[in-house]
Amino acid sequence: MAAITIDTYALITTLKDAGVPEQQAKAQIDAMAKFIDASNEKVKHDYRLDEISTKRDITESELKLESRIKDTELRIIAQLSAMQQDIQVTKLTNRALVALCSMIAGTLIKIAFF
Repeated sequence: MAAITIDTYALITTLKDAGVPEQQAKAQIDAMAKFIDASNEKVKHDYRLDEISTKRDITESELKLESRIKDTELRIIAQLSAMQQDIQVTKLTNRALVALCSMIAGTLIKIAFF
């Protein structure tokens, strides 16, 4: 939160020019500055302004998330590709086993009937 800058010298001068004694003008401006500082701290505390994310914070978080999502997508694609290869190997193995079982069954039938 941006701090409010007060030109206390100009304010004291204004009060003095209006007929306020210098000591009283200094005391009033000092009290006003302390009040403003305390009010700013209360607002900062009440609204948790020190915890608000800036546009830059959000943009950085978005970039990090996009990067992590892309990495996850690439890992999923790699795993999917590996699974597809495993499925192809399994299909070929199953075909070979079916052919082998057919050969064994044919041989057993020949043995049984001859």
